[in-house]
Amino acid sequence: MAKENKLLAGDSSREHLNLRLIIIIPAIFILVSLGVGLLAMTLTQFALHPAIPSSKELLILRLSIVASSLLAGLLGALLAYGITKPVRRAIFEAQKMIRYMEPEPPPIEAANEVRALSALFDQAFVSFIELVQAREMLDSINEGIVALDKEGKIAGMNMRAQEILEISLAEARHKSFSDLLGKSAVNEVLLTIAQSGLREQEERVHNSVPLCPPSGRETLISLKVSPLKLKNDPQELLGAIVAFKEQPYRPGELPEIVGRNQQFMEVLDLVVKVAPTDSRVLIMGESGTGKGLIANAIHRLSPRKDKLFIKLNCAAIPEGLLESELFGHEKGAFTGAHSRKAGKFELANGGTIFLDEIGDMSPSTQAKVLQVLQEGEFTPVGGNQTKKVDVRTIAATNKDLFLEVRQGRFREDLFYRLNVITFNVPPLRERKSDIPLLADHFLDEVARRGSGEKKSLSRSALDSLLTYPWPGNVRELENALERAAILSNGSAIQPEDLPITAGVSLLNPYSRIVEGDRREKKTVVVARGEKRGIVLQAVARLPEQFTAQELRRSCPSVSPEMVRVVLRELQKENLLMSEGHGPGAVWRKRGNILQKGQ
Repeated sequence: MAKENKLLAGDSSREHLNLRLIIIIPAIFILVSLGVGLLAMTLTQFALHPAIPSSKELLILRLSIVASSLLAGLLGALLAYGITKPVRRAIFEAQKMIRYMEPEPPPIEAANEVRALSALFDQAFVSFIELVQAREMLDSINEGIVALDKEGKIAGMNMRAQEILEISLAEARHKSFSDLLGKSAVNEVLLTIAQSGLREQEERVHNSVPLCPPSGRETLISLKVSPLKLKNDPQELLGAIVAFKEQPYRPGELPEIVGRNQQFMEVLDLVVKVAPTDSRVLIMGESGTGKGLIANAIHRLSPRKDKLFIKLNCAAIPEGLLESELFGHEKGAFTGAHSRKAGKFELANGGTIFLDEIGDMSPSTQAKVLQVLQEGEFTPVGGNQTKKVDVRTIAATNKDLFLEVRQGRFREDLFYRLNVITFNVPPLRERKSDIPLLADHFLDEVARRGSGEKKSLSRSALDSLLTYPWPGNVRELENALERAAILSNGSAIQPEDLPITAGVSLLNPYSRIVEGDRREKKTVVVARGEKRGIVLQAVARLPEQFTAQELRRSCPSVSPEMVRVVLRELQKENLLMSEGHGPGAVWRKRGNILQKGQ
């Protein structure tokens, strides 16, 4: 009951304010005009002492004065209505904003219009700050969100939606959803689902819906369409919320490989073409790019898939033992050879052998591998008889074999024997569009292995992943996300949870970034520095005691995550003290923030 009375009080106070602005002021204008006309008539009659008119003439005179006064009053009322129109419009928008954020706002208690207007716009400003913070929160979500009005037109969208749909909010606003998606037949399913959810006011959920943005790059998304209604009036439809997320692209033949970057897709297409043949393959690329996955996929799609797939890392075995590992040895071939052992080539007979890091192989071993590739035969260490084998060879290296051949560290004839089909796997820094998909895949894997809840990735954390150069490539990304998922406290991974900072990974402290990536990272650091300065200035403006919520309202252009980071830094520097936890925690200043916090 008290809550209802509070609501009525709030409504009556606003209606009274509108009444005074719209009705009472013009009414007073009319009464004053009428009073002035009657007063003029009376003064004319008694002060100037005219001849006594007849009752008919007096009636006509009074009626004409009253009519002219009313006409002047009406003209004044129209003028007052026009003058107050901007104020009334501002009041309407302010009330609309307040009710959007708070269906039952507190009443306005003021002695006059000026104070009432000031209180109303103070409430609207607080609601605006809360809207900005809500927008920041939506932009931090790694999921596309589009708001449609009840006519199916775009009312808003977050940053991830703008990236996936490849259009800015300024261009999309007030367009219909069908115009936004274009005339591509691929998008008809998505459009039908959205229109159906809006028309029937029912939630729609689909796990695999095709999407084709203006660039023509088709992708699959998981889709959820939810009707949007007011809490205090669930019968009134405001529109719908369309939430979607890109699904990792997994070619039908290669479900274990995640990626849709154009350069990487060309590599996968080549895998599908080459796999059914017996041609030798050379895979070149930096460490951690997934050369082993590609080699495994080639074997799995080949006619030899039912035979053994033997892997050997040439760099992991000492030179004195590598030859024995490859070709085997006879009993007594060397000290410790107490029995005969079959080599990798012999074990892989009929199947595939994968020689990883072949660029680290010594010249003497290279010559014997060349003999196997040319003749299909080899002699075990300490043996006299040659053995015939039918093996498909796949080799991989993180070195530039062209340069190694020119400098005499790798045999030219072996290089040309291996270089029948060459794959150049792009590093992760050249396929950054795949980072969101890979991150989602690795977080799924961590949750599955740990039997726990899957952690999400905040927008600011994703930005950190996208700006980092990843010298360790996909392997480093996987390790970084696994570490962050295990050590982070909340349900969403934040930038401070990631083991990367200023271009150097905590997992790989010796990593260095190339010049182009260094410039890119420098730009990001400068941007973070500017936002830190905004927060410091806001802290300096606040009183000696303040809450984190008050600080966020003072700098709406800075994300809540960045505000939290700066508060922690100031606390470590002994410039702030904290009492409590969360947005309501009280912070106390302990020095000149602007002088010491820079």
